[in-house]
Amino acid sequence: MQMKMLKNNKIKFYGKQLPKAGITSLILNKGAASHFITYESQFIGSAAITQIIKWSSVTVASLGAYDAVSGATQITQIAPSSGSSTVPAKAGELLNLVYQITGAPHRAQSWAVIGELPEGLNHLNSTNSNTDGITGIPTQPGNYIIRVRAYKSSNNSGYNYTKTFTIEIAPGSEPPVISSQPESLTITSVKKTTLQVTASGNEMKYQWYQGVSGNTSTPLAGATNQSLEIGPLLADSNYWVQVSNGVGTVGSQTATIKILDNYTSWAEKNFGANPIDAEISDPAKDPDGDGLTNKFEYIIGSSPIEQSLDQDTAILIKNSKIELSFMTKSTKGEGYAGLERVYTVEESNDISKDSWKTVPKYQNIIGNGQKITISESINNGKKYYRLKVHIRKKS
Repeated sequence: MQMKMLKNNKIKFYGKQLPKAGITSLILNKGAASHFITYESQFIGSAAITQIIKWSSVTVASLGAYDAVSGATQITQIAPSSGSSTVPAKAGELLNLVYQITGAPHRAQSWAVIGELPEGLNHLNSTNSNTDGITGIPTQPGNYIIRVRAYKSSNNSGYNYTKTFTIEIAPGSEPPVISSQPESLTITSVKKTTLQVTASGNEMKYQWYQGVSGNTSTPLAGATNQSLEIGPLLADSNYWVQVSNGVGTVGSQTATIKILDNYTSWAEKNFGANPIDAEISDPAKDPDGDGLTNKFEYIIGSSPIEQSLDQDTAILIKNSKIELSFMTKSTKGEGYAGLERVYTVEESNDISKDSWKTVPKYQNIIGNGQKITISESINNGKKYYRLKVHIRKKS
């Protein structure tokens, strides 16, 4: 049977005159009671699919005549995949499945869905209409096979026509989940390091920040990847990353990068590292020829490539007293990050190995550039003094 649309013909809908050529389908949204009303003298074409999905009134012009498959009766999917027996959907997103019976000699008075609908979907259960549908927000991914049946009579009775559909529900978008956090590390001031985060989710975006987790005041320009290369650094720093997609956002834990230098990093700063000359940088060598080994220069804070003269240590005799004075030196500068220099004064009567003792109140002095003076009364016995210096991690 072939049916042609008369462009100038008018139809009545709830007492209103509507141009038959201008309105082919009207979708009324009444919450759970939503239903479709269409006119079986026309077939809803693919041009109307996106409008149907948006639950708006659909206007399709110039549809013209159509051939109802030589009069054969069939149920056809209109949306979201026109003409297909497969219904694509996504968990967590609205699905509007629209189907229509064509070629039927009579208007369908009732509809039924046979098979279990996916959770979240509902049958619209139209009456006296050749168009029906299923709508809702599916929650569980998977493939679901249902049969849609149109009946000639009400209450699901009389002649009927059946169509099988497979609703294929893909996993929906979820907020990102961090499975591997960026780790806190300790490095020297001459090294670089890389922080890494591992997260799962769809279409994720990354932004790294300096500071503690949750503080977005210091974003790092261009740091929008899973990994972040940092360094060289001169001071301890905190970093974290924010991972986001269209559904949600999650922040990583704080990764603390601690800077702790050692002799090797000090040598790289002073002798270069491309590559460092082992013969010159060896702790026991004295490349500047001032009688002080590299290791000793490192400990006392003098240059290994320029001869060092100690002009700050002095021994004087004043008013029957002996005065020993020296200047301490802080560990500021290249190769000393995270370290402190510690001074201790010792005395002995005969300089034998086991005779040295700490001078009371002059031990474990942290160098900050201050001058230290020791004043002792002169007696008939001999007295020897020595200054011990060592480098340690800051307390």
